[in-house]
Amino acid sequence: MFRRLLLQVAMAAGVVHAQGAFEAASIKPAAVPAVREGGNRSRVEHTPTSLTMWNISLNECVQWAYGVESFQVSAAHQGSDSYDIVAKTGAPVSVSQLRTMLQDLLARRFKLALHRETRMLPVYELVVVKGGPKLAAARPDTSRPLVHAAESLPRIRDDSFLFSDVSMPECARMLAQLRGVDLPVVDRTGIHGNFDVVLKSGPSLAREGDAAGLFALLPAQLGLKLAAAKAPMEVLVIDHAEKPSEN
Repeated sequence: MFRRLLLQVAMAAGVVHAQGAFEAASIKPAAVPAVREGGNRSRVEHTPTSLTMWNISLNECVQWAYGVESFQVSAAHQGSDSYDIVAKTGAPVSVSQLRTMLQDLLARRFKLALHRETRMLPVYELVVVKGGPKLAAARPDTSRPLVHAAESLPRIRDDSFLFSDVSMPECARMLAQLRGVDLPVVDRTGIHGNFDVVLKSGPSLAREGDAAGLFALLPAQLGLKLAAAKAPMEVLVIDHAEKPSEN
């Protein structure tokens, strides 16, 4: 009986460890230059047993690990280094467990230390205009692949921004990265589901720095708008970080 109890305790400890740390993880300098516009965007892909991140900065890793937006991460010295990270789990886990495992990886390999603060920040709120949204029908859950991939910027095709398979919070995050927006964008639409969103003429207006024209596209084409506001936000302040340790 005593041996059986020890075995159960050992097995339970093994499960806790498996859920808290990746079974294997590789961190290498990104294979592409750290350019945040154009084709060299960062990309995050996850499955129940893996997390893969391409051309991703430490700040972006923190964003994904803690489920926060870019404006919620503050660092005194923000480096421009980007990494390709491939991590595997010992068994299928939830997305929240993947985030916890990445927190552990950042603490061990980057010696990351941070603390939380609440700050009042100027933002844009993404809201629905009078008359309602003009979005295409949401993707059915059955059409979503097991592997979920998200990019940091919309793709460009025929002078249109393409936001592919995005939730409204993901769309808001991408909008905040566009030239001319210049403030964090917080989703306040209350719209659930994932959509394929097309914003025609957006790239040319962004290149010209025509923020007013870009803002006008949202209500005209999507039935959404960006409204200036201030909001209390939890901010993660990075106190210490180092180059990642070797694989």
